[in-house]
Parts: sequence; structure tokens; C-alpha cells
Amino acid sequence: MSIKESAKQYNDLGLSLVAMKSGHKGPNTANWHTQGVDIDQLSEQQNIGLIHNLSSTCSLDIDDRDDAIKVFQDYLGIDAIEMKKHYPCWRGKRDGIKFLFRMPNLEHIGIKKLTYKEGSEVVTVFELRGSTTGTGVQDVLPPSIHPSGLAYEWVTPLPTSFEQIPLLPQRLIELWENWEVEEKAMLHCLGRFKPEVVKRQYQEQTDSQDIIEQFNSRYSVTEILEKNGYIKKGSNRFLSPHSSSKMPGLVLLDDNVIYSHHGGDELGDGKSHDAFDVARILEANSDWKTAFNNARSDLGIEPVIYKKPIDVRAFKFFHASEAINKATAPKWVIKNVAEEDSLVGIFGAAKTGKSFIAVDMAGCIATGKDWHGQRTNEGLVLYLAGEGVNGLSRRLLGFEQVNNVLLKDSKLHYSERGVQILDDLDAEMMRNEALAIQDLYKEPPKAVFIDTLARNFGPGNENSTEDMNRFVANVDRFIREEFRCAVILIHHTGHNEGSAGRGRGSSVLPAALDAEYKVTKNDDPLDRTNWSIDLQQTLIKDGRGIAPMRFAFQETQFHHLLDEDGDPTTSGALIADTYTPPKKPKSLGANQKIVYEALQTAYGQRVREARADGLEIEQVAVTQKELKEACGDMTSSGLSNAKSALLEQGLIEEIIGAGFVPKDKELF
Repeated sequence: MSIKESAKQYNDLGLSLVAMKSGHKGPNTANWHTQGVDIDQLSEQQNIGLIHNLSSTCSLDIDDRDDAIKVFQDYLGIDAIEMKKHYPCWRGKRDGIKFLFRMPNLEHIGIKKLTYKEGSEVVTVFELRGSTTGTGVQDVLPPSIHPSGLAYEWVTPLPTSFEQIPLLPQRLIELWENWEVEEKAMLHCLGRFKPEVVKRQYQEQTDSQDIIEQFNSRYSVTEILEKNGYIKKGSNRFLSPHSSSKMPGLVLLDDNVIYSHHGGDELGDGKSHDAFDVARILEANSDWKTAFNNARSDLGIEPVIYKKPIDVRAFKFFHASEAINKATAPKWVIKNVAEEDSLVGIFGAAKTGKSFIAVDMAGCIATGKDWHGQRTNEGLVLYLAGEGVNGLSRRLLGFEQVNNVLLKDSKLHYSERGVQILDDLDAEMMRNEALAIQDLYKEPPKAVFIDTLARNFGPGNENSTEDMNRFVANVDRFIREEFRCAVILIHHTGHNEGSAGRGRGSSVLPAALDAEYKVTKNDDPLDRTNWSIDLQQTLIKDGRGIAPMRFAFQETQFHHLLDEDGDPTTSGALIADTYTPPKKPKSLGANQKIVYEALQTAYGQRVREARADGLEIEQVAVTQKELKEACGDMTSSGLSNAKSALLEQGLIEEIIGAGFVPKDKELF
């Protein structure tokens, strides 16, 4: 079939196409991703590609056959070879293959690649290709010519209607939504990733590795997790009882340890955890002494009594006049936000944009640029990046592009890993490196950012008064008192609903802060590409503080960082926006409450029935008739008014042609 004939077939399916040079894989026309090509203008000397973001389609692109088969069979539980019999697929190079699917109802999704380095080469195992962000994503279609000179060809025929194109399998939907967590586990399956092991904290002549080994022999990680309310999903994933996303964020690796990349979870410190360590964190508030004694009790061993540490620091009283004589005006690092020789906290739920705020502040201090109307004192900035350098790199690029500055001439330095601040040796190593940079610039740092507290805490428990006191003491000792700088902590909120308005962990932390700010993300449920962040001051020891601020997210594209299909890398930065106080949620009326609870009950029943029948849960909804029956003798007008109010408040959603679902509907 010719290019024009094939293009007409694709067009009849409702697919949008892009044209490019024959033998090429990337479009070279501006705005190709916003409107499909007129197929009548195509020539036989062109390649054609499927524009996924305009066609409501996506693809699974397998590049390395052997690695992909291993990941799919051993980790995802999918037979990659059998997939060819059930899903439309095509290929260009003969050792790769692409599968075509309809894009499910996912929000703010882009391309995800599983890659690893082999020497100087980057090996791509497979990709999930598609976009719901407006960013262009395309795949070259048959009978175009591959750069190798071979023609693309269909391996399994293309369906004759769009509806016959299969929806992306549920396990791959979950993978796409949960990629940040599952990526490391897939690399572990290939022997390409080994999580850092938690550094054991033994009390001399008391604790031993033998107790840990005995405990791990008696109990499995799964037993400890399920005992503490975690729900097993599939063969190797667990859903936290504190999860707001309802996505399983913990992965059981093949050496019987769990791994989580979710910073908002107690176990999400980027390290592997065996059964003993899971019990230590979940049942002993991360306290090593309590965990060892709990293990001893479980193993029938007599618990021990630990000696409390003694503070050996010198102590002295000073006359009040000395404090009065030392009084000075604030030396602001950021005017009215953070001053020198202070400890500042920025907290918020996971994925609310805390790190964008931190990068924005750090970039402004390092370049001397005003921070959204607040003057900065330009100087050296150190950034302890505990949550990944790749994301930080792209955010720094976004900061440069949005603010029209170059950071290469600034005094901004970052670390490639977090610091175990509770470990004196690691904290001292960090301080010595900071002293070396201080010598280079002949000035101490103006600010040190710790992103996040969890990733830089070290071997201890955030909920423990003793451990949090030691953390604050070491931050003072190795950073604040050493350099007299602003120390800015990025921290997560608590897990429970009642603690969502404060930073996670012991109350020792807020008591030690000079200022504290809460970050809240504002999402538009109809357009996830547009979102904003609110910053509100929740604590200040002296002065007036600042009024609430709002920042819009401005997406950026880096055309010098193209993937193998010619698609640009994206990130973004913050720009000032107008703050408006959030509306207080209305309390539900009597009929609204009846309708809402009836819908939740009926929907839950339909979900259980769908699961039992092996059906796709995302298609489940409660019809108008079923809802009326569930509401008993409520009048039609009463039901209609209550339903309209619930829709307006965003508590329920209407799926056209199917029915109604609660806002917190099942996602998997």
C-alpha cells in the first residue's frame, strides 16, 4: 500500500498524521503537534507519523527485546511475546516492535522511557509513548522508510475502526501513572539498580546483626506491611494506608526487601528495607532501640535497658546586657522571607511544587535577582538534592529560561546525593566540602537548602523527640552556626488528615524554626497543564512576615535536549500570579448527603462486581435509574437538585452516556 493510500486508511480511523522527510523519524515543521497534515497534500516521497496527542492514542515501543521480555514477564507479569497475537503492532527496525493502543483517561502524562547506561552507551529497553499535556508525541507509521532503509510494516493488522483499537492494558496504565516508583524496581529486575541499604545503628555491646537476621527469618516483609494496613496489589506492589493517590507506591524486590520512591510515605526514603527495618519504621517510630527490644520480645529474648546519652557541651549564663549589646537589624537573604543565621521550613504534601519554590529561591539568591518583589542578598548557595539530580537539572534549566538568566556565572552548587545529617561523619563530610567551596569564593554560603528533610535525615525517626532534637542540633552545628547562613528545609506534611496543615514528624521541628511556609497546589480538574502554587506563612518568630503568594507554573521546552524521536525535554519554573483566598467548602445538605453516600455505596458494589467478572473498572458508573433506586423515596426534584449541587462542588462526576461516579473513584 502506498503512502497516500495508507494515510487515507489512517485518516478514516480518525487518526491525525504528520509528514516528514522519507527516511527520517522526526518532524521538521513548526507546530506539527497542534494540527494534523492535510493528507491530500502528501507525496509518496514522504514519511508519515501518528500524532498521539491529537488522536487519543499511545504506543508501547520495545527497543531491547531480551530486556523487555524479562521486565514484562518477571516484574510486570505480562507475556510480551503473546502480546503480538492480541494487539495491533508494527516495526521499523527488525529487532524492535511498537504496539498501538487507545489512550486511557490519564491526566498530565508524557513519554516514559526505561533506560540504563552500558559503558558510554544509553540502552533503551522500552517506552510508553503518548501525551495528555499538549506536548507533541508521534510515531512513524508504515509504509514509511526507517533510517536504516527498511520500510515500516504492520506485524499484526490495524483494526478497521477506532473503537477496535484496544485500550492500554490496566497494568501498563498503573505503570505509567506510577512510573517514578516502579522505574527503579524494573531496573533492579535487570540487575541495573541496587537501592542503598539502611545504615544499621547498633548500641555498643548491646545490639547485633544476629537479632536482625533472626527476625527476618521469622517474618517476611509482606507480613509486616499487611499487619500495618498496607494492601497488596498484584504480586509485588503495596498500597500505603496513607496514600492519597490510591496508587501502590511500594515495590517488593526479588531479594525480599521493599523499595519506595514516594517521599510522602514513611518508607519512601529511597533505600531498601527488610522486614526488621519495616517493623522499625512502622511499629517503633523508626527508633532503633525500640525496634531491637520489640524484636527481642518477638523472639523470646529478654529486652535490654539502654543508657541515655549525656550532653557534654559547656554551659554558661550571660548577662542580659550582652544580648542587648549584640542586637542587630535583620540581615535578609530574601527580604521578609529568610534572614541570615536562621532556620526556615517549607512544607507541603507530596507533588505540590515545594522543590520548584526552593529552586526559584535558590536561583534568585545565587544571581541577585529579586524574588517576586522581595529583595535578595546575592551570594553563595548550596543545595542538598536528596530527591534526584535529573529533576533538579531540568528545573534549573527552566529557571534560566523563564527568568532569562544564566546560572553558569552564579554561585549555586548542588550535591548529587542527600546527607545523613544524624550521622556525624556524613554531616562533617558535607561541612568540609562546604568549607572548601567557601575558600574558593572567599565567602560563606548565604543559604543552604535541604531538599527534603526525609532524604537528608539519616538513621533515625522524624517522629522521635530525641532524634529530631539531634537533627536540629546537627543542622545548627554543621551548617547554621558554622556559616551563619539561612538554612531552608523542604519537608512533607503529615500522613493523617489532621496533620495535613503542618510539617511531618515531631513538634520539636516547628518549635526550632524561625519561619515556616506552607505550599498548596491548585489543580484545574479540566486542564492539568495549568496549575499554580500558593505559599502561605504559618509561623514567624519576629516581624510581620509576608502576605500569601501565588505562583503560576510556566512550562518550558528544551529543543537542545531532544529524545531519539526529536521530541523536546520539558520542565518549567514559577511566575508571579494574583493570590485569591480559597473558597471554603460548603457543608452538604440533607438530600446532598443522602445522594452522595448512596452513590458511593452503589458505585462500590458495581466495582466489586466488575472485578469479580474481570471487567475494566474505569468503565464502571452508576446510572440515573440505579442512583434513584439507591436514594429510596426521595423525590425526583430533590434528587435532581442534590445531584446538581454535588456536580457543582466537584464531589461527583458525570460520565456522558454511562452515569455518575464519586470524585474519589477507583483508579485500578
